[in-house]
Amino acid sequence: MKRGSDPRTTQRAQRVALALLCGWTCHSAAQEDIAQLPLEQLMQMEVRTASRYAQTALEAPAVVSVVTADDIRLFGYRTLAEVLGSMRGLYVSYDRSYHYLGTRGFATPGDYNTRVLLLVNGVRFNDNLYDQATIGTDFPLDLDLVDRVEFVPGPGSAVYGANAFFGVVNVITRNGRQLAGPQLSVEAGSQGSAKARFSLGTVDTQGGDWLVAVTRSSSRGADQYFSAFDAPESNHGIAQRLDFDRSTQLFARMQREGLTLTLAHGERTKGTPTASFSQAFNDPRSRYIDTTTRLAAEMTSQLSPSLAFTGRVHAGRYRFVGDYAYDYPPLTLNRDIGTGQWWGTDGQWVSTAIARHKLAWGIDYRRDTRVQQLNIDLDPPAQYLDASRTGDALGIYVQDEFALAPTLTLHTGLRWGKQSGSAGSFHPRLGLVYWWSPSTALKLLHGTAYRPPNAYERDYRVDLPGGIMSTTNLLRSEKVRTTELALEHAPTGATRMLLTAFRSQVTDLISLGDANVPDRLTFSNTGRVRVQGLEAEVEQRWQGGSRLRVAYGWQKARDTSTPEPLTNSPRHLLKAQWSDTLALGAQGPGKPGQYAVEAIAVGARRTLTGSRLPGSIVTNIVYTKRFADVDVSMGVYNLFNHRAADPASYEIREASIRQDGRTYRLKLTYAF
Repeated sequence: MKRGSDPRTTQRAQRVALALLCGWTCHSAAQEDIAQLPLEQLMQMEVRTASRYAQTALEAPAVVSVVTADDIRLFGYRTLAEVLGSMRGLYVSYDRSYHYLGTRGFATPGDYNTRVLLLVNGVRFNDNLYDQATIGTDFPLDLDLVDRVEFVPGPGSAVYGANAFFGVVNVITRNGRQLAGPQLSVEAGSQGSAKARFSLGTVDTQGGDWLVAVTRSSSRGADQYFSAFDAPESNHGIAQRLDFDRSTQLFARMQREGLTLTLAHGERTKGTPTASFSQAFNDPRSRYIDTTTRLAAEMTSQLSPSLAFTGRVHAGRYRFVGDYAYDYPPLTLNRDIGTGQWWGTDGQWVSTAIARHKLAWGIDYRRDTRVQQLNIDLDPPAQYLDASRTGDALGIYVQDEFALAPTLTLHTGLRWGKQSGSAGSFHPRLGLVYWWSPSTALKLLHGTAYRPPNAYERDYRVDLPGGIMSTTNLLRSEKVRTTELALEHAPTGATRMLLTAFRSQVTDLISLGDANVPDRLTFSNTGRVRVQGLEAEVEQRWQGGSRLRVAYGWQKARDTSTPEPLTNSPRHLLKAQWSDTLALGAQGPGKPGQYAVEAIAVGARRTLTGSRLPGSIVTNIVYTKRFADVDVSMGVYNLFNHRAADPASYEIREASIRQDGRTYRLKLTYAF
């Protein structure tokens, strides 16, 4: 039978045409477990991040990447950083303290993921002190509780405001129905790593959905060697027992009759073996402590058949404590304390009252009740910094999805935003989606975004070795303008293809660099950056459970004042995934196990010293199988023990940081 005569294809084409003529599609409020979706629904999955309301990936004015709960289980992802690192156009760097996300060839040293907006269930998770998007072990949510992760590349300030500079990540959690009953998960692995999770999901007699989970994890870590400290007085460059990582997470979520309440809390203590910021090497007191708490309440209501409303109230607190050992002399423990507290609210209305239009408008407000940075010596006591501020952030936006014709949709959007200490500004978005056929969409996208300097960049000034000095110039908001042309093709429910070309120009980039004083750093606006590239992705699924996905990215990012590429900017990215069923030995009742192989190749990168790091290929393999009532996952990461390295930032003496070799993990999950 020809594809054109497939009744499933015909029905899907009718649905798409109807949606375009009406300008909107009614979506069910019930949330399904993505791992159980039929194949055709899975390939035409709804996404919510591109426009702040549900639409299919082909309809959205963006090229959205999605990783589902089934992907997380199948490929054995352990952190949000690993999830994002598997996506098209993204790559992750790690400096033994934090994980940093590179987007389409852009990963500025010293940037704490401030140019990516992180959402959890649509609520902002970047703090108000560093604007940091936490994606490593400091992310306060166990991946077993995640339903899917959506990433929308490109500027999103027209929809979300500041920090939606190079993209938006939205982590959407599971509910009690999907994790019904009590569940216990334990795992162990290399370098003394261990983790345990207990969760309880249930539905009460009034229909309320409840989910509560507690997770505790720890890792001893391996001793790390740093050639820059290879001397007898610094333990020959070996940092002993300083790469440890300990974290605790608490998550609770309740849903009932349009009301959702969420609590997320995380605490992490991380050793710092790199002697960053000019510390004394191999001092056991060097560590970071990150503590975060987030509360959110959401209410959804269908005010009329053509008008829907979503309102939220949220609050958060973030606290950073960094202990640094300095030999002034004498050997002294210096402590950095950063505290941020805030609350906010947002409301959005979506109307389909006007024929062929889907209008959305809303307002976002955040009140920064406390932003404080303190730097002191503990013994003998001394104080070098005590900076406090409060502030506000306000945004008002409107967007329209206009069906110009059954095969042509125009997306427009405009947002005005203002943050304390920065001037207000307008940011537009334009998107044209042309349906070449019911299974093929051509998208022309254009938008702008901005990021005002955060409190850390504005106020942190400590005139000590490794500290940051003041400058006479005030920091300006950085801006980006991006144009993208994309072709998406889904000829069947099991096949998806994508080809996209993009070009971005960044002005007034805020970056950390060397000051004119030895052992001092400074923030400044460094000029213009141009990024251009191509991305391609092919995904094929088979009914038997096999799956293949290949994604390639070519990008060229450079400062317009020099022909040299940006630091930590690979020219090539290649991702390949293959999974299938596999029966090992005698099989009892139930489904056969599954294996998944993932290879991630990152091209050569330039370090801050101008040296060239060779490209790397890291291969992971994971096998999952259900035995009786226990789900077993066995993973080998960096299978071929490739000694990869990532470029380091200014505060680290090494030009690059070596990554882990081959590691192992065994995970057992039991549902009572």
